[in-house]
Amino acid sequence: MLLRFVIKNLYSFKEQTEFNLFPSSRAAHHQHHKIKCDHAEALRFSSIYGANGAGKSNLVKALTDFQAFVARGGVGGSIFEPYKFQLSKECIGEPVSMAIEFCHENTVYYYSIEVDTGTVNYESLSVSKGKKDITVFERKGNRKQSVFFGEEYLKDKKNKLFSSVLEEKLLNKDVFLLSFMAVNYPNEIQGIKETYSWILNNLLIVSSEGMKNLPVIHALDTNPEMRNLLMRMLPGMKTGISNMSVIHSEVEEGGLRPELVSQIKSTPGRAWTFPGRFDPRIKDNLVYENGKIIRKDLQPFHRLEDGTEVKMPINFESDGTIRLIEYTPVIYLILNQDCTVVIDEIERSLHPILIKEIIKKLSESQVAKGQLVFTTHESCLLDQEILRPDEIWFAQKDQDQATQLYPLSDFSIHKTASIENGYLNGRYGGIPFLSNLNDLKW
Repeated sequence: MLLRFVIKNLYSFKEQTEFNLFPSSRAAHHQHHKIKCDHAEALRFSSIYGANGAGKSNLVKALTDFQAFVARGGVGGSIFEPYKFQLSKECIGEPVSMAIEFCHENTVYYYSIEVDTGTVNYESLSVSKGKKDITVFERKGNRKQSVFFGEEYLKDKKNKLFSSVLEEKLLNKDVFLLSFMAVNYPNEIQGIKETYSWILNNLLIVSSEGMKNLPVIHALDTNPEMRNLLMRMLPGMKTGISNMSVIHSEVEEGGLRPELVSQIKSTPGRAWTFPGRFDPRIKDNLVYENGKIIRKDLQPFHRLEDGTEVKMPINFESDGTIRLIEYTPVIYLILNQDCTVVIDEIERSLHPILIKEIIKKLSESQVAKGQLVFTTHESCLLDQEILRPDEIWFAQKDQDQATQLYPLSDFSIHKTASIENGYLNGRYGGIPFLSNLNDLKW
C-alpha cells in the first residue's frame, strides 16, 4: 500500500511537496477504508482535484518517472534541466528529489533518491518502525561516492569488503544501488528485493491515454474471473453488449517485423501489444503459443429483440465502452490483489453517473484488497457517502506558480455537508479562477 510520495524541483513542484494516504482523526466514517500497515494506517482511496494546469497530472508523471528510473536501473543519459521547476533560476541548478513510502507484507519501507543529469547524488532505503527507522542502505554520490549498509550487515568482514568494492568499482554514479543490488544480488540484504519488486510490480500507473500498452485482451482471455467481472459490468452499465469473446487467429510471421517476431518467440505465453486490426483505440495482443504466433481480438455481441445474439464490430462501440473494457483488469486488481493503482483523469470518456457507480461499488466493498488513487474533474464524486474528507485532495498553484497539495480534511467539514457545492463555490480552492467574459470582449 502506498503511504506517501514526496517530490521536489520537478515539473510544477518547486519546494518539497508531499502527497499521502494517511487517515485523519477528523474523518470517522468509512472505517473499512483504513488498512493496517504495521505501526501505520493507509487509506484505500484518494482523489485529486484541481484546475487545468494546477499540477494533478504532474504528480502522476513524477510517479511514472520514479518507477521508470528504478526499472531502468538509473538515470542513464537523462537530462533533468528541462523538467525542473522552470520559474526559478535557483531551481535549475538544484537536483531533483523524490521519495516513496509504502507498506508491503506488513513492513513499512521508505526509499528516497536525489538525482541530476548523469548522477545519482543521494539514495537511501530504510525500514520504518514508528519512532525509529532502521537503515538498509545509504548511498552518497556526487564527487566521491560512499555506500553504507546497516550496522548488522557490516559486522561481517566479508560484507564490509563487498561494500568497499561496490562503492569503488562496481557501482557507477548514474546507477541506482537499489536496482543494481536487486538484479545482481537479490538475496544479499533483506528489504532491497522487496522494495524493487513493489515499485515495479505492485504499483500500476494508468495515464490519461488509458491502458493501450497493457495486454488487456490477453488478461481477459486467460483469467476467467476477470472476464466474468467484465460480463457482469457491461450489461449492468447499459452498454448494449450482451456478451464478449476473444477471437484467436494465427499470424503469418512474414507480416511482422523480424525483431518483433524474435521478441515474441523468445517469450512464450507473454502478450505483446499490437495496433488494433479492428479498432485503433484498443490494441490487439500477440502471443506465442503451441509453436504459433496468435493474435487476440475482442468480439462484442448484441442481443436482438427476439433474444438472438449478433456480432458487432468493436469499432462500433463508444469510447466510454472501450474505456470500461480497459478498466476491467484495474477493477479486478483492486478487488483481489494487494496493489496500488494510480489513474490520471479517471472519468475520461465515461458518463458521470457511470464513473460514480464504479467508484461507489469499490468504496462499498468490504473485501477489496487494493488501493486506488486518481485525478479527476468530476465533481459528482465529491460525496461523503463515497469518499472520506481525507481521501479528497486538491492541487492549486501558489503565487510562485508552484503546485501545492492539500487534503479536504484540513478544513472543518460536517458529515452532512455537501462537498460538491462547497467545491464548485470555491470554498476549498482547486478550481479555475476566470476573468470576466465581458472584459475578454466575448
